[in-house]
Amino acid sequence: MKIALVSKKSLWSDLVYERLIEKFDCSYFNDDSYEDFLVQADWVFFFHWSKIVSDEVYKNNKCVVIHTGNLPKGRGGSPLQNQILDGIVETKVNAITMEDDVDSGDIYCSLPLTLQGTITDIWLSIADRAYELIKNCVINNPKPTKQEGEVQQYKRNKNNMLPIDSNDIIDIHKFIQMLDGDTYPSAFLNVGNYRLEFSRSKIDGDEILSDVKIRRVNE
Repeated sequence: MKIALVSKKSLWSDLVYERLIEKFDCSYFNDDSYEDFLVQADWVFFFHWSKIVSDEVYKNNKCVVIHTGNLPKGRGGSPLQNQILDGIVETKVNAITMEDDVDSGDIYCSLPLTLQGTITDIWLSIADRAYELIKNCVINNPKPTKQEGEVQQYKRNKNNMLPIDSNDIIDIHKFIQMLDGDTYPSAFLNVGNYRLEFSRSKIDGDEILSDVKIRRVNE
């Protein structure tokens, strides 16, 4: 049984691959070169991957998306960050079929996830669940079931400037938290010729305690 893991290069993607290679004949791709391998793969798993996959690929191969959300809520762009901003604490990591509409596929299997800690903490938990879901798919080949309920579609979060005009200090903390991890640009503020980048945020009464890196930007 040959499988492929397609993922943006990151600490948590590497961890998933390291566990998979111990148990399966698994190849690992961080770019579009995976397309040359597909004819050899029985399963192709897309994890932490935001690039468009052609319909020729997913209609002719057993492609599975690892997606975090209480599906059918939480479809679309930046689901993890958007759920944190929405104040969602309990969600799921799902293995779903890849379909024409983003994140609309049938669900092979799911595992619960708590959205607590930094984005790195959360992604490490997602990586652990992703491995278990992939293992379950390959070994047990579960029958996928339709998503049921009200659909919620997120838009990709492209802004990492800190929302200091927010009336709620919790919102500012969540914003720093959702960007505090490997492969993410830090939440920031520009002050004159300097950029302040925030990490390791925590609430202390009515204040936020955070690490701040200050660097000069182009005038």
